[in-house]
Amino acid sequence: MITKNDIVLTAYEELSISGITSSPSPEDIRMAVKRLDMMVLAWQNSGLCLSYVRSEGFNNIDPNQDSGLNDVNAHAVSLNLAKTLAPAFGKPLNPDTRAEARKAYLGLFSSDLTYREADPYQPTGSGHSFGYGYSNRFSYQAKQTNAPDDCETKDIKIGEIDYYPVDFSSYLNEVSGDTIASFTVEDGQGAKVLQSAQEDSNIILEVKGIIKGLAPVKVTVNCSPSGRVNPETINFNVVES
Repeated sequence: MITKNDIVLTAYEELSISGITSSPSPEDIRMAVKRLDMMVLAWQNSGLCLSYVRSEGFNNIDPNQDSGLNDVNAHAVSLNLAKTLAPAFGKPLNPDTRAEARKAYLGLFSSDLTYREADPYQPTGSGHSFGYGYSNRFSYQAKQTNAPDDCETKDIKIGEIDYYPVDFSSYLNEVSGDTIASFTVEDGQGAKVLQSAQEDSNIILEVKGIIKGLAPVKVTVNCSPSGRVNPETINFNVVES
């Protein structure tokens, strides 16, 4: 696990090499985590999707939180965080570090980006799901033909099987004491939900890519004791293997 503190300390090491700072204070660490959150969010808005786990808010910063990044991506993020932090200390970043940060940033973009275009499909029949005995499956028909080109769209290859959590914690926290009482899963022909189960505030989906193109899956949770019902659509972009 690579924590946000690991990324921040690596960034400060780069700043130390550039002669900008030596030993960051706890407040410097918190400030850097905030800048890290904002930097990755800006990248996401530019179409760069990473597995980074954002903080819940500026008033809930935890440097020891798992960043969600792998070793390769964490290195690129640390270099660019150093580049982002340098102006706060009023000194320029070492030119070599700046150049390396730029190269690492460009390397985060996959050379095999997929053009998201789907074939229309018809819904299939219901299937079996597992978990606590109260989840049901239905078929779900897409209303559009192109998978949204954003970081919320999940890429999956034809024939590939993987697990995807759908997190309802933010929704549940809107009402004190609310929990998931039951849930339903609706899929279509493009992506098949083989199994589903609840783990606390998450619905875990085991999904298999079937037909190339847009494949939405809808998860609807029924909450207790509030009685609220919340549908969440997860867009899968099924690509050729």
